Amino acid sequence: MTSRTLKTTIGDRPATVQMGWDARLQYQYMVIDYVDSDDEPLYSNLSDDNAGLAGQLTYFVKKARSFGIEIPQVMLAKLQADEVLNLGNATSFFDAAGVESQE
Repeated sequence: MTSRTLKTTIGDRPATVQMGWDARLQYQYMVIDYVDSDDEPLYSNLSDDNAGLAGQLTYFVKKARSFGIEIPQVMLAKLQADEVLNLGNATSFFDAAGVESQE
């Protein structure tokens, strides 16, 4: 499973958008959560009946926008490559400008 995480904010609170390709299950996933919260995530594809298990990036981009979050194009390109290459283990982080780091 790959993990591509966008560091962002929702309102004034730090938040993350974790997206990735699950090679074993053959679908994209997305989780949106506040950094400082131990509660349930704000959004998870597993709790979204409309996302289904065959998660699609276009659906997740629209869902992120509903939280006021724009997914950088460079992050989306990385997620698409993960799927095409059927990657099973890769991690990186992105800022709102699309700058990638390995932290």
